[in-house]
Amino acid sequence: MGMFDTIYFDKPYLCPKCRAKIDSTQTKAFESTLANFHVKDCVSHAEEIRVVKEDLFCNKCSESTGQYVYIAVFRGVLVGVADSPRDARHMLNDMNLEKLLLWYHDLFKKYDLEARRNDDVLRFLKNVVDWFEEGRHKKKKGKVSVIDDIVFLFDREYLKKAKDPLDAIKRFLTANQKEKKERDIFE
Repeated sequence: MGMFDTIYFDKPYLCPKCRAKIDSTQTKAFESTLANFHVKDCVSHAEEIRVVKEDLFCNKCSESTGQYVYIAVFRGVLVGVADSPRDARHMLNDMNLEKLLLWYHDLFKKYDLEARRNDDVLRFLKNVVDWFEEGRHKKKKGKVSVIDDIVFLFDREYLKKAKDPLDAIKRFLTANQKEKKERDIFE
């Protein structure tokens, strides 16, 4: 089977056999890194302009529907998914420099946000190691220095109540999942 990428549709297709919703397709046409892509995401190199034909597969029936979808890629950006090669070509022809630049701007904002989140996770993991290796979890409340409060400012709420490193990680993940749900409501 190998590795693949998943392309999510803006609107789901219906399986002609069981009427289940099909919200994505898998492809080996790009980097094949098990990545998930939506319209406006960068799927390949900036010089790529092409249409990729993929079989529409129903997970509920566990078989091909006999239909195809056509993935339109303009300058490496996923423009859309169409029912026919003609519709996909039309999507490519509708692209212009202004739209592409706006999409790249949005992509950079997403990249920047992900980079900051990754930095936050790395900082947190380093703080977990420092907190527990240095025995700060055993210190009494009055014995914690101001420097400790500053060093662990962003992660203090997860660390102070945690009994062990795993508990701190669980608290961090729970808080981040809650934050993500709240963000998703407004997007």
